[in-house]
Formats: sequence, C-alpha cells, structure tokens
Amino acid sequence: MPKVTVTIAVLLILLGAGAFYASSSRTALLPAAVGLMLLACGGLAIAFEGARKHLMHAAAVVALLGALAPAAALAIRAAQMSPLALTVNLGMLALSATLLVLQIRAFKQARAVAR
Repeated sequence: MPKVTVTIAVLLILLGAGAFYASSSRTALLPAAVGLMLLACGGLAIAFEGARKHLMHAAAVVALLGALAPAAALAIRAAQMSPLALTVNLGMLALSATLLVLQIRAFKQARAVAR
C-alpha cells in the first residue's frame, strides 16, 4: 500500500503544479499540498517497516480530508467554478477517494489475515 500511496501522491502533486502553472492561483496548489503529505506518509512507511501501519492510517486520514475538501467545494459552488477549477476539484476528489477506498480494502484484508 505505501507504493500506491506514493504513486497517487505524485499524481496529486502533478495535478496541483499543473493547475498552478495554468492559473497562477495559490489555491490551485491544494492538491499538491495533499500530495506532499501523502508522499511523506508513503515514503516513511516504505522506510520504516515498524511504523507502516500507523503511517498508512495517517495517510488514510489525509486521503479522507483530500476527498472531503473538493467534494464540499463542488457541492457548494460547482456551477460558478471555472473549467480548470472544476477539473482540478474532480481530479483531486477522484484520486483521494480512490486511495481511501484502496486503503480501507487493505485494512480489511490485513485484519482478516490477522484473525
């Protein structure tokens, strides 16, 4: 799971950097900020086997917040968003939600194996 987390983190960083390049808006960097936090969790989980479980749970919390932020923004003002903002929010929501679902499945599998 740490490698998947790092992969999605890199995609979020690229999404945020691309949006910032296209718009020069600091808020466009939000996906990159979430991506950096996920990259830290995933990288540390790869490096420190003993703390992997805790780091992956922290990454799940970051993924949850990374999915809730654009979902709330879309629910409140999707009609007023520019096409770029809409695309970035949908991309961040999709990537974060996908990671969260994959992590929950991995947690369930690990729990089933431990029994």
